[in-house]
Amino acid sequence: MGEREPQSERLSRGELLCLYHPGTNDIFSGYGLVMADDEPGDLVGLLMVDRPFPANPFWLARIEEAYGECDLVPMTSTGARGLVCRMQIEPDSRQHLRYLPPAFGHFLQEALQPLLEEPPAPTLALRWDEERRVWLSEMVFRNDLPPAVREVFERTGYGCLAVESSRGIVHVCHAADEDIDNFVDKPVEARWDLIEMPTAPLVRLELLVYDDTRDPFCFESFLNVAAPDQLAVLAELAGQEELYLAFYGDDLTYRYTAVLPHGEQQWQRLDEIISHAETYWANLPPEARDFDQAKALYMQIHP
Repeated sequence: MGEREPQSERLSRGELLCLYHPGTNDIFSGYGLVMADDEPGDLVGLLMVDRPFPANPFWLARIEEAYGECDLVPMTSTGARGLVCRMQIEPDSRQHLRYLPPAFGHFLQEALQPLLEEPPAPTLALRWDEERRVWLSEMVFRNDLPPAVREVFERTGYGCLAVESSRGIVHVCHAADEDIDNFVDKPVEARWDLIEMPTAPLVRLELLVYDDTRDPFCFESFLNVAAPDQLAVLAELAGQEELYLAFYGDDLTYRYTAVLPHGEQQWQRLDEIISHAETYWANLPPEARDFDQAKALYMQIHP
């Protein structure tokens, strides 16, 4: 079932695709209609949530908290449920989208048609995890970003912020649509640094996207060890096995997520940086401490 790949064919709004489950006994993990011509990564339909076990009620509660009341409908003869939602498929996972055979898919295609005109609020970014053989999801906010994060980018422009999510710490990267188009499938390098400015230490994460090998695109994230919420973010990152980079375009809509390995060597490096930063801050005269001033001066020196 569903062996034809849509990758090399033109797609029209309303065509039905399924999330194939390669290398397992499960045929698919969901299906949906293409939201716009030639956009296979943007679907609306049903995502299986009761496989291999019934959906975690705490996860469902988070979905409802973020989006309001959600619809769960049976997808199998055994009653396994699917979440009615929009599905944004990561670029490197779109190879696992398939067509459903017409005899089976025609009925579903007709049943899902109303969702094209009135899409549901829940929106999930989905990627295929080859090692675990499962589709992994991450909530995409209805307005694309939490209001506080959106307000920062609207005020400051392009940049990078560390944001807590159900997946862990995600670095939200805001850039021009044209630049993001060039980022897909390009190598990304992460570097942790400690910058000792006169009024505060800056814990800096430099993210280099090699869209141009001679001049990679650089995102920077700065965190303050003296702020409890930011110190908590650093503590979580110091044990996080992967770094997530969620890219948002000109109008602050979600585009895709890149995942980088973040192993023990980087954890140790970050632990050392945090320790040195806390010592540096503690040794500064109280009247001299000013993280915002330190960051502004650094950005002035390194525009």
